Amino acid sequence: MTRRLPALAGLPPLVAYGAEKAPATGSLDSLPWVPVHPGELLRLSDEALDLPAPAIGQENTPTDMRLAEHLKRLAGGWNRSAGLFIDGYFAHLRSIIASHREEIGERLDGMAGLFVPEDVLYSAPLPLPRAVLPLEAGGHVPVDMFLWLGETAVAVLFAPSALLPAAERRRQEQLAAAGITVRMITGADLARPGIFAELLGERGNGFWRDELLPIAPGAPRLPSF
Repeated sequence: MTRRLPALAGLPPLVAYGAEKAPATGSLDSLPWVPVHPGELLRLSDEALDLPAPAIGQENTPTDMRLAEHLKRLAGGWNRSAGLFIDGYFAHLRSIIASHREEIGERLDGMAGLFVPEDVLYSAPLPLPRAVLPLEAGGHVPVDMFLWLGETAVAVLFAPSALLPAAERRRQEQLAAAGITVRMITGADLARPGIFAELLGERGNGFWRDELLPIAPGAPRLPSF
């Protein structure tokens, strides 16, 4: 059975992120945003995610570490669940690369040594912190993390929720009605082996297969022709 696309507003939908809460006025002008496209993963390398330049004294910090810390800041530095999620998520991505290192290396053989298997990490799905989803039915719904897997949208909500039970129930009902997969994740879930593989599914876990040229976030972009 073909699953319908999530009912997000706009063509393409524009998903804001880094928000403390959905603006009461519905205006997202003050927030950064990314477009999401049917059939295309939203990746860690997406140029709409602006990775700041290294701070003074951190010029030699590996890009993957800077990216993880940037996502934690976007999630709120006080958010322990988000920090554990991001650490576990990056560990999962590295385990995938380690498991498929030989295959990845064969794919990169024709690139004259420009890339190593670790570079494909940035082709992985982007967990968008404190995202605000524009629903086709109207309004915006904030979620703790958002994953766009091409045909599937996953909203991650950390438990226990900061919302009152009735408000949390309404949020989940709105997301489900829009065709968005909702995953409530507890601290115990974050320590459970396999949680990130379940979240990403076959398409998300196969990120290393389907992007020809790995691109690190913050790299100069080719001009449009």
